[in-house]
Amino acid sequence: MTEVAVEGLLRRLRTPGEDVASAIEETLQACKELHSRARSTEAVPLAQAALEAAERSSNARRTRDFLMVCGVICADTGDVVAGIGYHLRALRHAAREEDRINMARCWNNLGIALGIAGNYAFAARSYERCIALLDPIVEPNISRYAAYGNLSDACYQLRRVPEAIAHGERSLLEETPEFFTQNPYGSMLHRRNLVRAHLAGGNREAAARHMADALEIAERFPSPRTRIAADIIRASYELATGRADFAITRLDRTLVQAREIPATLRDTLASVVRAEEAAGNPARALLRLEELADHMYALAIERAREHLELAGLRGKSIDPGAEQDRARLESQLAPREAPEAWKTLQRLSVAAVIRFDDTAWHGKRVGALAKALALANGAAPLHALELGLAAELHDIGMLSVPEGVLAKQGDLNDSERALVQRHIDAGAEMLRDDAHPMIFMAREIARYHHAHWDGAGYPARVAGSSIPLGARICSIADAYDSMVCGIAHERKRDMGEALAELNRLSGHAFDPALVSCFDALIRSESEGLGVDLEEGPGMADFQELVSALREDRGFV
Repeated sequence: MTEVAVEGLLRRLRTPGEDVASAIEETLQACKELHSRARSTEAVPLAQAALEAAERSSNARRTRDFLMVCGVICADTGDVVAGIGYHLRALRHAAREEDRINMARCWNNLGIALGIAGNYAFAARSYERCIALLDPIVEPNISRYAAYGNLSDACYQLRRVPEAIAHGERSLLEETPEFFTQNPYGSMLHRRNLVRAHLAGGNREAAARHMADALEIAERFPSPRTRIAADIIRASYELATGRADFAITRLDRTLVQAREIPATLRDTLASVVRAEEAAGNPARALLRLEELADHMYALAIERAREHLELAGLRGKSIDPGAEQDRARLESQLAPREAPEAWKTLQRLSVAAVIRFDDTAWHGKRVGALAKALALANGAAPLHALELGLAAELHDIGMLSVPEGVLAKQGDLNDSERALVQRHIDAGAEMLRDDAHPMIFMAREIARYHHAHWDGAGYPARVAGSSIPLGARICSIADAYDSMVCGIAHERKRDMGEALAELNRLSGHAFDPALVSCFDALIRSESEGLGVDLEEGPGMADFQELVSALREDRGFV
């Protein structure tokens, strides 16, 4: 699909006339082709234009179809929250018509989006909903077939090995020749899931059987992706059977191929890290882990920039000199509109947060706490409101951290901790277009919210009042939310204990004046709500407090 062809389809979709219907049909095939070639970013404007055209022409079936298409390709580009939004809209369409088959398709697609976000627990629940909806349907159904395979992968990622095996075997029972022909690569991945699960369960014989089937598919349907997947499957088996040297040699060769196909590089590098570690080569494993982190870092920034470009933000940045100062000063004279593409940034931030917070509300809670602290510290109401909105984006750079590191149980080692710390650089890079004061503020917060008052945080040697005020405020809100909610490797504490910990770190990690102000704010607000700070970990009470702090209170 060439750029000229894409532009031609866009013109036809946006020009009312009798050709629109055929343009919609052609766009459906074009989006499938672009997605299969890992070019989903190019498909986004096409799919969105086709959705608008279908809605204008009151074509309910194609409207639903393109809601699903928009969901799939947005999630594939990393805009997981937008993808989930489209799938939920499609689900409402199908539910109104009581269409169980398309409701099931939507739940399967939601699971895929959540899996891309790294939240395998929620993904598994979505696949289970898909399967339950299709329970009354006896004849073969491709969504049920896909959901069992996807559920097998999710259970494997969650270390629920017996379930991974059971669901993987069921996916093969659901497979028909038609399903196989439609997507041989997907069929191969179903068998890959079973190879990994059986190896984890210690059944090498079953793993070998499924590996042979997967390799046969790769031979019958050769492509760069199937060849790479086949090598990874072989290497997994070689590792499990004590032939680590064979596995490493194979994966080194595969890595050369994967670097030419970025969509396969993440899984390949993750396999190499596991192989080197299993072979007792920690130094080499660390080098590959760093390459994986660099790949994730660059990919996250590239995708964020692409989303902002699609939303119209890029191309409008200005020199970071007098013009930027003028924009910030002028903005203080009157209330300003939210910057273009702010909603895109919010979606990307939620997608980053959902990888380590099942509620996906960490950013929203931190924003509410930061706004309230800014007000209590004497900020003007509008400035406090904007600071709270900017603080919501503080962890957007977490999109750059390998999910294996984020999902690790227990303490991180020094190398893993360094990879997590890079999220401040990634966040600042994603928010580089800082012509608008709110973007500028969000960038400062993302860059410096882990700087410590005594200079011991990161970035190193940034300390005291040299840390931007917004970042100092956000750091307190971020730490408090992480402790109360038990996220980001923090032990879960009650609200009173978390306040005590903030006070213990006052003057070291945090601005002492702001800690005192925050302590007084939380105690005052909790008393007004009748919340006992020492009652023990209680998300309901904390959520009530955050909801109260998010209220407008009449100043905007």
